[in-house]
Amino acid sequence: MTKSNKLKNTLLKSHRGTQNEDSAFSEQVGGDWYKKLKLQPLDYCMDNNFNACQTKVIKYISRYNLKHKNKTDQLKDLEKAKHVIDMLKEKIQEK
Repeated sequence: MTKSNKLKNTLLKSHRGTQNEDSAFSEQVGGDWYKKLKLQPLDYCMDNNFNACQTKVIKYISRYNLKHKNKTDQLKDLEKAKHVIDMLKEKIQEK
């Protein structure tokens, strides 16, 4: 592990100091992009009682540039967020 990675990991651990190591929120299956954030999107969404559409939008917006390094994949995540917003708008208009 390089010196800058050690420092980065130390700083990230300090941000997550309130989370117990046994917590499911301290782990990520299939990547590490959410662990780079001070607060995981799902944790934030659950704490604020967001619906499924709100949660998905927060997820895509939070990770687009962390999970993907190339612009094509970044744009795909942003398009996914936009699509979910469009679906939510349709649901609201149906009411």
